[in-house]
Amino acid sequence: MTGNKVLVVLGSGPGIGVATGALFASKGFDVALLSRNAERLNQDVARVREANPGVKVQAYPVDLGDHNALSSVLGKVETDFGPPEVVYYNAARVAPSKIGQTGAEFVLEDFKSMTLGLWVAASWALPHLMAAAEKANSHPSFLFTNSGLWDRPLADFASLSLQKAAQYNLLLSLKQMAEPQGVHVAGVNIGGLVSEGDAVMNPGNIAQALFELYRQDKPNWQWESKVGDWDEFLRKIGVQ
Repeated sequence: MTGNKVLVVLGSGPGIGVATGALFASKGFDVALLSRNAERLNQDVARVREANPGVKVQAYPVDLGDHNALSSVLGKVETDFGPPEVVYYNAARVAPSKIGQTGAEFVLEDFKSMTLGLWVAASWALPHLMAAAEKANSHPSFLFTNSGLWDRPLADFASLSLQKAAQYNLLLSLKQMAEPQGVHVAGVNIGGLVSEGDAVMNPGNIAQALFELYRQDKPNWQWESKVGDWDEFLRKIGVQ
């Protein structure tokens, strides 16, 4: 343990996950990265460490949909890093899934990784973040990324849309429990497709929006920050 503040990223990847880890690392956070792809995780660690070679960055390969394995790994994270100040849940599978054309096992796998994994992560994080709220100069936060899918679904991505709605509901429950105890629950609503080359919808902008949510003091807490416009995105792709 280094004494630095700790960020735990559940659902690391070469886009938003790495950008967020790198930004927090540049601000002096130690960073734990969790994802099922061990080879890619090592690349993620290298990219986050480049942002600040002086902080601790470590990979934890785990299937977020395996609730027992996830609980075990989160225990290891706590042992290795100490309690977190920020937990960021970013797990999602963006894959086509139409009703009547997609099997139940596909939907169940999405539920396990996106919703049950979130439940496990929130259950683990809550007591640590509540304890952090008792310390001076702390901003304990449970952060997430969502999109307009939670209430404006896409039929071609029915399973993902379903999980985003479930996540939104679950996080509102967490908000009711956590915020009276000094823990900020907040997320970025992403209004379209994320691309490195897009002037607005790029991982760096989303990471910055997450960091700004983290920095907010309690009187100014926001539940949601928006990057892009979901309604505009739907119009562009011809969905009414």
